Formats: sequence, C-alpha cells, structure tokens
Amino acid sequence: MDRIDALRLFCSVAELGSFTKAAEREAMTPGAASKQITALEQRLQARLFERTTRSVRLTDAGEALLDRVRPWLDEYDGLEQGVADARSAPAGVLRVAAPVDFGARRLMPIITQFMNDWPGVEVRLSLADRMVDLVNEGFDVGIRIGNLPDSALIAKRLAAACMSVVASPEYLARAGQPTHPSELAQHQIVIDRNKPAPHLLKFIRDGDEVEVRVNGRLTLNGAVAAVTAASAGVGIACCPRWAAEQALADGRVVEILTDWNSELRYLWAVFPSNRYLAHRVRLFVDFVADHFPDRI
Repeated sequence: MDRIDALRLFCSVAELGSFTKAAEREAMTPGAASKQITALEQRLQARLFERTTRSVRLTDAGEALLDRVRPWLDEYDGLEQGVADARSAPAGVLRVAAPVDFGARRLMPIITQFMNDWPGVEVRLSLADRMVDLVNEGFDVGIRIGNLPDSALIAKRLAAACMSVVASPEYLARAGQPTHPSELAQHQIVIDRNKPAPHLLKFIRDGDEVEVRVNGRLTLNGAVAAVTAASAGVGIACCPRWAAEQALADGRVVEILTDWNSELRYLWAVFPSNRYLAHRVRLFVDFVADHFPDRI
C-alpha cells in the first residue's frame, strides 16, 4: 500500500470509528488495515488512535493529521477525477429529483436535450413535491425552488423565479379587479399548499412592502393546478410566471397588480458535497444552468 492509500485508510478509520468498517470500505481485511495504520504511526513517530476492544478514538496527533490530510485528499481526488474525466465522455446513471410541475413542464425538455447530447448517460428522474433527502435516497442532483434550508449540500443558483398574480377575465368582470395588494383579502384566492406560507402574500413597490393574509374556497398543491383553477374562474392565483405562461398567451388568464413586485424566489441545483463531483453530475448542472435565462 502506498502512502496515499495509507492516508486514505487513516481517514476512513477516523470517519467510521472502526478498523473493520474502514477495512471493508477499502477492500482489505481488518488485520491488514490495523497493520497499515501501525506502519503509518511508526513512519510518523506518533500514535494516531487510542484503541480499545470497543472503540477507536483519534489522539491529539491524529486530530491534527486529519485536519491537514482530509482537504489535501479531497483536492487530490478531484484532480485525479478531473484527469480521468478529460479522457472520456460522461457515462453512467444520473439520478435527479425535481418538483412535479416544474420538472414536467420546464426541466423535462432540457433533460431530453442533455440525453441527446450525451448518449452514454442514463437519467432517472423522480418528480415529487417534498424535500427529498438527496444523500439518504441516493440522488445525484436536486432541482429546488425557493429559500434553501441550511445543509451540507452544495447549491448553484440557476435563475430567478418570478411570481405573477393572475385571474380569468370572467372572474374579474364578476368580482372586480384589485388595484392594490391589500384588496386581495376580499377576493377568492386559490391557495397553493406547496408554498412555504400559502395564506400570506408579500408585495413590494418603490420600497413600500405589503403583506396580505388571504383565503379561498379552493386549496390545492401545485402551481399548474392553481393556474388551471384561476382560468376556470374559481379565483385569483399567485403563482410562478413559468406556470402561467401558456394560460397568459392563450388569454385564459390575465396578469393583475403588475406595478407591484411579488415575492422573488430562486431556482437552484443542489448536490451532495462529495470528495469529487462525477463528470456527468457536473456536466448536467452546468448544462441546466446554461439553458435557463436569468429570470423565468
């Protein structure tokens, strides 16, 4: 075993707290793993682990070595992977998670184009309107809209997701057209449970901020469904512009309160913070970013 492999084994033992588990990860026997760590300690003239029959714990010297070695190994692995990637086209399975409406309407055409450009990549797309656990559920990339919670994931901002307030001409003729956000409180609003605060709408104009608490007879989960309901005259929908584009073009709904900016959200690509990012994952994230305008 060379010195890089020995240091990699050291990091595995430190991370897993077990020679047996580290040996399994590095495809060797526990006895061989113990001997390699002992040889590393002799070479460094420092004890790296306190060993008992029940546990393995880093010494102070081991902690200091781990702090210096782990980022170096990450950089080395990235360099090694980059060299390998440069010699070959991307291949393998790419697992992507995305919201249902956005994935079907806006992401799917980009994925099919990506697959046409890179035939060696197999894409497995999962559409769900929940916060998917990328690491535990085995996804490579997640596409998310809105504010991101703090996590160990890496995030790349793809575009600003603009919001629109829309209603059918028939509804506005019957109920009147709001001229100020506060008037929405007196209207039937299609409530979309997929929003973080479905009953609270926020607007801003020239530094003037308005928050309006709204209600309506119809509650659902999905931006496209909200636009469909608005086009049928059920009420007013505050939805992402991308979800309303076709209905606006067809005249089934019209945009109101256009002199106010509703809450701005962002479209993100998120992925686990691994030692290196697989070529197909990095390529896909860049491809998606290149195929969205600054604002959607």
